[in-house]
Amino acid sequence: MSFRDNLLYLRDSRNMTQEHLAMLLGVTRQAVSKWEAGASTPDMDKLVRLCEIFEVDLDELIRGDVTVRTVDQTLAIPDDAPVSDVTGYDPHMRSRALFIAGAAAFLVFGVGSVAMLARGGVGLLLLGGGWGPVLNPYPFYFLLTGAAGALACLAVAHIRHVAFCRAHPFVSNFYTDDDHERACRLSGFSRIAACALACFGAVIAVIQSVPLQHVSGGLSSLVVCCAAAALVAMYGRLMARRIDIEAYNERAEFLHGGCDVRVRFALLVAAVTVVAALGSLFFVLSAWSQILIWGAIAIAVGWAFLTVFRES
Repeated sequence: MSFRDNLLYLRDSRNMTQEHLAMLLGVTRQAVSKWEAGASTPDMDKLVRLCEIFEVDLDELIRGDVTVRTVDQTLAIPDDAPVSDVTGYDPHMRSRALFIAGAAAFLVFGVGSVAMLARGGVGLLLLGGGWGPVLNPYPFYFLLTGAAGALACLAVAHIRHVAFCRAHPFVSNFYTDDDHERACRLSGFSRIAACALACFGAVIAVIQSVPLQHVSGGLSSLVVCCAAAALVAMYGRLMARRIDIEAYNERAEFLHGGCDVRVRFALLVAAVTVVAALGSLFFVLSAWSQILIWGAIAIAVGWAFLTVFRES
């Protein structure tokens, strides 16, 4: 018998679908279909993995006749067996959602801290002698901290997601209707919680600024609450999006191609821009020169964040 006949027999004897076998092998369903149609053959790693799954020898799988083997019915998948998460998709997507939500919180913290210091009386411009006014570096340390934290979270999320997509380009939809309902409730709750956190921060800021005359403390509370609101809102949105496995399957096979190159380029540009901005703080440059540099920071980091969020 040929390899395709042996593969068809072994898969049918285990009552295994092409989707299930594709998940176990880390390939697409179309790849399994091509093997069974004789249009292509798997590489050596996949052949070895097939031997492990079906408990046969390599020679027997390729050139032998597996139909003479006694079929162990206890290894067959029951017809009413629910689809399970054999790839670890759900914990991976939960972790990814947390990293990207953390990046959003870092961005809000960085931008909000600069606005807080400016509103609290810390000047953004200093006298620079013959160079004229220069930017005060102190407020922008917070912006750099936020940008660096956001880039680190985005880089970790993207690298891990690309590795997962390469290992598992196809995932069967194992989510139930209850899972979809819980995801919708979580998304709605996260939006409500984010609004509540932002309003709570505004109330605390007013209380600390007006009756207590502690403007900086009130603004600090507002920035922290807004960053927490961004984290909660983004996490809830990504947790709801993880349920759409069909969208994941469509994106997974392209993620390690041109999309991966675009995202890595965006992260690299943003990282180089942040390093250049950090270096600019130690040189006496005119205010306009530094404004251009910090404008480039905002564009690069924002572009990196949107690219990772959209493409991944």
